[in-house]
Amino acid sequence: MQFNTYVYMLAFLPIAILGYFVINKFNALIAKVYLAAVSMFFYAYAGLPGFQWLLISIVFNYLIVLVMKRIHNKAILWVGIIFNIVLLFYFKYTNFAILTVNDLLDKSIPLTKMVLPIGISFFTFQQIAYIVDSYRGKLEEHSVLDYINYVTFFPKILMGPLVSPNVLITQFHDESKRKISSQNMVDGILMFIIGLFEKVILADTFAKAVAWAWAIGDFKQISSMDVFLVMLAYTFQIYFDFSGYSDMAIASAKMLNFELPMNFDSPYKAYSIRDFWKRWHMSLTKFLTEYIYFPLGGSRKGEARTYLNTMIVFLISGIWHGANWTFILWVFYMDYLVSWIVS
Repeated sequence: MQFNTYVYMLAFLPIAILGYFVINKFNALIAKVYLAAVSMFFYAYAGLPGFQWLLISIVFNYLIVLVMKRIHNKAILWVGIIFNIVLLFYFKYTNFAILTVNDLLDKSIPLTKMVLPIGISFFTFQQIAYIVDSYRGKLEEHSVLDYINYVTFFPKILMGPLVSPNVLITQFHDESKRKISSQNMVDGILMFIIGLFEKVILADTFAKAVAWAWAIGDFKQISSMDVFLVMLAYTFQIYFDFSGYSDMAIASAKMLNFELPMNFDSPYKAYSIRDFWKRWHMSLTKFLTEYIYFPLGGSRKGEARTYLNTMIVFLISGIWHGANWTFILWVFYMDYLVSWIVS
């Protein structure tokens, strides 16, 4: 269910908001159950095969946290992290690996017919953050229902923004958020309209130019100016598509009195490449920094180790974005670029 569809805007979202606030007047616990139920319905709307893997992931990760509470052992934490990584790699990269082997070794291994769970990259990273913060003792007391809502919260489950466990879970306990806020509702509606404009008017319009170029296939048949304009169109299509979706996600949460972090801060206004990456997909950058770069040692262990850590972060970022060799090559290019900027 996409945010820019009539079924979401005219049916699902109004029912979710109305039901949540009405039930909260009588029982906050049942309102949380209701929120979890509508979030799961939102996800399952795309199909049950992916939904069952979401449930398996939720159950396994929560069991890992329960075991860590009894046995505070780093090995258990790594079991949880490895499970999440293996699950992500299995669904996103199995066919990519098969295609690579077929091309390199001239084989004809058949591709798998698995159904990729939508949003698996996002709910996998969210649960890694959850078990890591639990191991570090950074999580406040909460129920399994809070955990389920943290993972499945419908505004963010498909495409983010990524949010730290405590940031969202503490909001589930805030009594002031249980009553409808006219200010949040107005702000949320306005932001949703802006995001919808970015997605439907801007991104989808730029997409037509990109589709025109790809339909031709051979770029030699079009002028260099056309190629340049198509490159710009693709650049803006990617930005407005993701930024618009993120704005609609933040707006949907806002109408429910929940705050999600900003994901984009006008990245094309940046004055440098470093400034650009501080403004682009900020929730992912924060996740990679907090849960990967800093634990690896960051920039505290010498220049060579800093470059290695940076490369690892970009490698994970590249692989996370998609199963394609272009993302792998992008890693080495970005690592070279960062080293050149730093030096």
